[in-house]
Amino acid sequence: MSDKKNKITAWLGKKFHLILYHSKSYGIVKKYKFNRLGFLFTGFSIFLLFFIIIAVIIVFTPLKELIPGYPDRETKMLIYDNAIRTDSLLIELEIRNQYLDFLRDAIFNDVPIDEDFVLPITGLTREQVDRFNDPRTFRLEKPIQTQFIVSKKNETLPKFFIPIKGIVTSEFNPVIKHFGTDIATAHEDIIKSVMNGTVVISNFTVETGYTIVIQHQNNILSVYRHVKSVLVDVGDDVNTGQAIAVYGGTGELTSGKHLHFELWKDGKPINPELYIDFL
Repeated sequence: MSDKKNKITAWLGKKFHLILYHSKSYGIVKKYKFNRLGFLFTGFSIFLLFFIIIAVIIVFTPLKELIPGYPDRETKMLIYDNAIRTDSLLIELEIRNQYLDFLRDAIFNDVPIDEDFVLPITGLTREQVDRFNDPRTFRLEKPIQTQFIVSKKNETLPKFFIPIKGIVTSEFNPVIKHFGTDIATAHEDIIKSVMNGTVVISNFTVETGYTIVIQHQNNILSVYRHVKSVLVDVGDDVNTGQAIAVYGGTGELTSGKHLHFELWKDGKPINPELYIDFL
């Protein structure tokens, strides 16, 4: 091992002369003495200095844009614009989520009970029960064509189908947070959809009982509270005039049988009595 180390030391320490001659007189201009170790150190230092100079030039000059894969000015602007758009989309999504949460809170003031909790339908005759079990009973052979009317605010709204005929026992009054109309009847037992749409909520809460919410076109929602039992599930497409629930009075916030009916447009409640004659 000692012999091998001595050989390496001797190899690195071997000296050389570098002599510079004049091109015409061949006189000695400069003479340099060095060994292999010094030559390697000098060569590494020159390489390191050259690398640093190249790196500085690339980093602090436009030459870096010539490197394959390095984004040019236009690409960086696109990246910046996309970052701004992504941030804007996230903000819009958050606003939409807040809007949906607000809408759900406005419609439901209580935590829903487990969907497996179901109240039985009582007080019906055998003929009524058989009619409920027949799916053809609550389907219109031909969907009713949607017509449009103009409100007092010059706002185009559809001509709604009457959900149930009866007497208005409590009018729309947003001042006391009564965002709908209460209808009582002694002649009908079926509640119908006011227009074509999709069921987005169909469940039971302690305060409002069985409740159905249907999403319609033009950002319109119709809400049916305190019904005795529901005939549709979430995700069902319903037609105008189709039966969706059984009239009754469920939930703690009810003093008797009635339908609490609401209309919402663009997240705001509107007075159903301006568009529907319940008599």
